[in-house]
Amino acid sequence: MASVLTVLALAVGTFWLEAPKLIRQNHKRELAVFIMFLLMASVFYVLLTLEIVLPNPFKIIAWMFGWIG
Repeated sequence: MASVLTVLALAVGTFWLEAPKLIRQNHKRELAVFIMFLLMASVFYVLLTLEIVLPNPFKIIAWMFGWIG
């Protein structure tokens, strides 16, 4: 549980350091992409920390483009 809280604390700290600069410079798209990637990375790392098995993304890609081959 401590590792999950550490990941969340690091994510909040990263947001706290980077977001004000993007807001001041009125970079709304960059802020949205930054938040999206920060959330995705945090969720994936928390799932990895909790040892939850994620499906292989290659299977989804193979299914999507299977009709080509």
